[in-house]
Amino acid sequence: MVDRACRNCHQISDSNVCPECKSMDLSDDFSGIVVIVDPEHSTIAKIMGIKKKGRYAVRIR
Repeated sequence: MVDRACRNCHQISDSNVCPECKSMDLSDDFSGIVVIVDPEHSTIAKIMGIKKKGRYAVRIR
């Protein structure tokens, strides 16, 4: 399957439904990947509003 990014929460997944927010509004046209390992202490996670570990798209078209 192809990786897709959720337009709502930016999480990257290979399914047709976002595992984080259950949205079906996914895009395969995204750029930049951020891997969040420790969301509580990550400055990037705080800026992006991420609260769970995972792979996230920086920009989604």
